[in-house]
Amino acid sequence: MSNIIDIDELRIQRQLKHEARPAADCKHMHIDLDDVGCIVRCADCGAQLDAYWTLTLFLDHYGRALRKLNERERQHAEARARDIHLTAAQRVEKAWRSRTMVPCCPHCNEGIRADDGLGGTMINRSIDDRRRAAKKGGA
Repeated sequence: MSNIIDIDELRIQRQLKHEARPAADCKHMHIDLDDVGCIVRCADCGAQLDAYWTLTLFLDHYGRALRKLNERERQHAEARARDIHLTAAQRVEKAWRSRTMVPCCPHCNEGIRADDGLGGTMINRSIDDRRRAAKKGGA
């Protein structure tokens, strides 16, 4: 876990040389900020909280929330990458179910029918990638 937190232009580095504060009965998860007196209090137990401790609490929760958000974004990107194949298959199936339309090959623009054997022959993806790159380079 990184001890540096970046929030836009704000950069906070934690020095973890001191002992952590002993756990109390109250976790102080509901905090009131008094803007007039510059006092931080726990809304649950009424204890006045140290500003530094409150800041470290914020940083801990912010770091956890940021990790959760990054994990969700990663999962969402993976799901989108998986769904592109499903989306393509659904579009082809929808076209084949149509009475008047058939999907077209994106390369030659010829119609592809369900009985044409789509998927019957296959090519290794890395070989196909090299062929496509060679066509782009030579064209």
